Amino acid sequence: MDFERGDIFLVNFNPAKGGEIGKLRPAIILSDRDANAVLETVIVIPLSTIIEADTLPFRYSISKRAKLQKNSDACINEIRALSKARLKEKLAALTIEELNIIQDALCQIIR
Repeated sequence: MDFERGDIFLVNFNPAKGGEIGKLRPAIILSDRDANAVLETVIVIPLSTIIEADTLPFRYSISKRAKLQKNSDACINEIRALSKARLKEKLAALTIEELNIIQDALCQIIR
């Protein structure tokens, strides 16, 4: 299976510990093609259907599209590296503009 930066995949986040996001949910692939080709893990940002307005840089709204059936928030502050075995199916993809906004927001968080 190919994993591209900006793809939205259904991901199994279980088991979760403490305040981590859990369950089967969509997530954005943030790692790039080269890293995804050689590493056993991918870097993802989980999505939530609990929408919180005006929370950038921590969350960013993603509208439903393709197989992503609900409007969602990208939980940018919940970024994680996960085994590729946790990825189930591709649901959709972000636009370049959306991906750039999320990358900029992540840079604000980790400064």
